[in-house]
Amino acid sequence: MSMIALNLDVRLARAAALTGKLKSRCAGGAMAHLAFLVDFLARGLAYVWRNRGYLSTWKLINMALVNIQFRLKTERVLGRPYKMKIESTNICNTHCQLCPTGIGMEGRPKGKMTFDQYRKLIDQLRRHLLALDLSMWGDPLIVPEIFDMIRYAHDRGVWTYISSNLHAFKPHKNQAESLVRSGLDMLTCSLHGASQETYELYQPGKSFQDSVDKIRHILDVRRKLNSATPAIQLNFVVTRHNEHEREAFQKLADELGCKAVFSTASLNIRFLNQTKQLQPLGLAPDVLAQKTQQHIENWLPKDASFALKPYREMLKNPARSEDYNGHKPMDCSWPWLASVINWDGQVVTCCGSFDPAEDFGNVFDVPFGKIWNSDKYRMARRSFKHRLDDKQAKDNPCATCPGYML
Repeated sequence: MSMIALNLDVRLARAAALTGKLKSRCAGGAMAHLAFLVDFLARGLAYVWRNRGYLSTWKLINMALVNIQFRLKTERVLGRPYKMKIESTNICNTHCQLCPTGIGMEGRPKGKMTFDQYRKLIDQLRRHLLALDLSMWGDPLIVPEIFDMIRYAHDRGVWTYISSNLHAFKPHKNQAESLVRSGLDMLTCSLHGASQETYELYQPGKSFQDSVDKIRHILDVRRKLNSATPAIQLNFVVTRHNEHEREAFQKLADELGCKAVFSTASLNIRFLNQTKQLQPLGLAPDVLAQKTQQHIENWLPKDASFALKPYREMLKNPARSEDYNGHKPMDCSWPWLASVINWDGQVVTCCGSFDPAEDFGNVFDVPFGKIWNSDKYRMARRSFKHRLDDKQAKDNPCATCPGYML
């Protein structure tokens, strides 16, 4: 990728960020519709430009089709998701404090997808798949075949991405060269702090400097190989404990020549009334309300721009019970544009789904197309416009979700 292309990528991304702010400020009336249209076009242009090397006529038609159906909120989708997560593993080597894996919740058994299983999936999905994320509830660098998996998708016209804490990354085994030569398009490094003290609050027992040194090493190898990829961004999930370091984090990213990404935290309060085995604790309403309030107060940033509205409302009234079945205060495109395949082949609707009870079907047993428009998937989409009855809502994560996994 040329320097001109890289500069254009950045400019388009900035333009899309500005149109997003414009859309959020316009409420109601003709201006709101105009702001939505401008933002939609800006984001679409930025996305298409970023992925231009992987586009085909069919992928463009498929993207247009599913986006139209997303806007219409149709229950049956004629197209296929063009963004997917295929989980390479759900094994992780750290204890991130807001992650169900990190705090020891026991979802599906631990394991890794085999390369043969993965290869068959890519061959099945490649015609419509534009962008692939090999991360989910584990760290992909734990998987020995991860660089081969990236290369296989890259060679078949799929844009690739992974997110890692870098603790499994081994510079002495020339993994930086393997990473660069794999064709990976983007790497997100999870830091969430700009100092050892803050970093360790979220990733206990891990070294901030060690992670930064590994990032420098990858950048050095990328430079020596004269490669523009992978683009490297540093992720900073904004919480009460680290929001004071946003400026220092941006300075670090600028120094390294990486993009700083400031993310809104999911506080995962849905697990507060569950055991480690995802069984209900049966807490009394007042006890659960107190536990919820304490958890939100501990983690929710003071900066309202990084604190989701439902969390702010729960602070005022932690005992309130919102009914999101048939009504979503936050729009969510996952059930139309994207999908997740866990390491064991089980399909779920989005990146927030952790409980195996929420699985939609196994792609190793049933073709993905049948799962994509199965009854459970269609009910997930229906919950955006119509209330589901008890049978339809059972074990369907979208039924009780406001559009963002709280």
